[in-house]
Amino acid sequence: MTTKKDNLPKVIELGAKILFELRAQNVQLIDLRGIKDVTDFFLVASCDSEAQMQAILNEFHKEFKAQKHPFVGVEYKEGVRWAVFDAGLDLMVHLFEEEKREEIALDRLYADGKVETLNESDFIKTTDNKKSDDNELV
Repeated sequence: MTTKKDNLPKVIELGAKILFELRAQNVQLIDLRGIKDVTDFFLVASCDSEAQMQAILNEFHKEFKAQKHPFVGVEYKEGVRWAVFDAGLDLMVHLFEEEKREEIALDRLYADGKVETLNESDFIKTTDNKKSDDNELV
């Protein structure tokens, strides 16, 4: 079962949208309300490379600042293959390269929370932006 974006706080919607737009894979939401005091939700996603991870972190910083959502900061160190965008009590975003994600296994570590895989189609509108070809014969 997957979560529809209408049921989620705005920061989760924004976070999932950023992850999907920048092609993160295997995006999961872990609901930690009543389980962990540090934050209500984890968004967890896999990245193909550190460059992708950095691009996602930069976009989170830019969008949260532009939309005036509070955030604590970013935890990232080159070569670690794991980064965290900390939006405080509402959300922490964990980005992993796949091997590191399997090693840390947040979904198993916090299995007492509700773990759901998110669908891109719930957060990204796909529109057919094809312009009609003026030269096309009908």
